[in-house]
Amino acid sequence: MPGVRLNFSKSTVGLSFGIPGARYTINSKGRRTVSAGIPGTGLYATETLSSGRRTTRNSSEPGRTREVEAAELRESMGSIIPSPGIFASKAEKALSKFLLDVYHHEHPDTADEVIAKAKSLRAEHEDLRYPLELVTFIHSIIDPQHREQAKSWADGLWKNRETIFADKLVIKYLSAIYPQTRITPGIWVFLPYNEQLFGFIYAEVLQDSARFEDALNVLSELDPEPLVAVSIADIEISMKNFDGAIQTTEDVENDGDITAMLLILRGVAFRGKGLHEAALECFKRALAKKDRSQELLHRARFERADTYIALGKKSMAVKDLEKILVDEPNYEGVAERLEKLR
Repeated sequence: MPGVRLNFSKSTVGLSFGIPGARYTINSKGRRTVSAGIPGTGLYATETLSSGRRTTRNSSEPGRTREVEAAELRESMGSIIPSPGIFASKAEKALSKFLLDVYHHEHPDTADEVIAKAKSLRAEHEDLRYPLELVTFIHSIIDPQHREQAKSWADGLWKNRETIFADKLVIKYLSAIYPQTRITPGIWVFLPYNEQLFGFIYAEVLQDSARFEDALNVLSELDPEPLVAVSIADIEISMKNFDGAIQTTEDVENDGDITAMLLILRGVAFRGKGLHEAALECFKRALAKKDRSQELLHRARFERADTYIALGKKSMAVKDLEKILVDEPNYEGVAERLEKLR
């Protein structure tokens, strides 16, 4: 139609509407932009109205709980699960029906229910092995009763990742699933269920099992991005490799939640080396931007409080901890520290 353009890229499909000099664009990831300019001059101004999905999520916004976010996520995932199409195989249609059942209803399935349904479907359609294994894994790894079993699957899934994530049904359908994965307190990964996302999850599984070197090897094979640096620095700190964490987080400015977290981890590493003033400077820079996520700001204050405690500045530590307490009374470790300080 006149004035309407259909735009394709490797990761999105979009529509743009308008006339010369003014256009409105929306893509399949929810990104919405408006641009205006003078035709023929090459001069245009573009404003992003909505950036669509983000790589980090603030799960500590007032009124938002993990349960609320999970419900919203299930609803959004169910609404974008691809249609199998008229000529799709019975297996593909069954997979689509399974995913809609799991992710698009008011009462979410338990891990037991997902596992049982996936097992039953795989008995009928062995060619659905890879997408069903991945869905079963993601639901099992977050369930306390199934977590240890899921850990035992992780090595094999990672070893065969090239085959698994090249599967056409995995590519088509699991790209509509966005599992949230916390890589360190204050930072959540929000990506489609692809090899990169699985790598973050697997690295967390390895770190949880104290297999730190294996976790670093996994992260080294992921596409380089700031979130990878966050995960690496977090693991280096767990290994008490403070020099490594300082090197990983060098030349960082606070221009977003991810870089602010890198500053926090840099501060923790400096504190680990006994360089408390350098640590305080890092936390100060992380806290300089008040529009960062609440969870991230709490993490910065918590780490700064521990640094003040190491310096014997109890009143300063209490001040930081009480600020956390106002917003999040159940923040892990705050009550215990305040009790000791008083």
